[in-house]
Amino acid sequence: MKHLRLYGQSKLIGLLLLLCLSSSLYAENVCHKQETISFSCHIKSKAVSVCVSAQDTLIYRFGKPEQIELELHAPVQFSSTAYSGGGEGRLRFSNGRYDYIVYSGISNGEWIDAEAGVREKREFAGIYVVKDKQVLADLKCTDYADKHYIHDLPAHEQEPFVYFD
Repeated sequence: MKHLRLYGQSKLIGLLLLLCLSSSLYAENVCHKQETISFSCHIKSKAVSVCVSAQDTLIYRFGKPEQIELELHAPVQFSSTAYSGGGEGRLRFSNGRYDYIVYSGISNGEWIDAEAGVREKREFAGIYVVKDKQVLADLKCTDYADKHYIHDLPAHEQEPFVYFD
């Protein structure tokens, strides 16, 4: 009986350890402690984070906490549009001929109950990589280290929304 109790305790400890380790994997973002997270998600094994500095500028970081592949600093360049049943917001970061556009939104999905007019909501987010106004890649978020949407931006003027085909 004592053997079973020890086995159960070690199994519980192992499960708790696994939960702690896995939650830290998903909680990662690449903002610094003194920065406010405005958006953060995972794209496969890497993270993209938009961080607000003490000077109210935005910092775009892409990579892993121990190896940042791209860091850009910019004033807030935000645009948004409304959709039936939702909308989309975007933050633009320019780097020479390239733009990195962080987006997040929500829209109507499939019908749950057509007679009652109830539809599911579809949330989406990612990064458009744009060169000379042509989309090279649409990197979709695979998991979120924070909220599903862009938030906590400093005061700013809104830019015109650009649609990509």
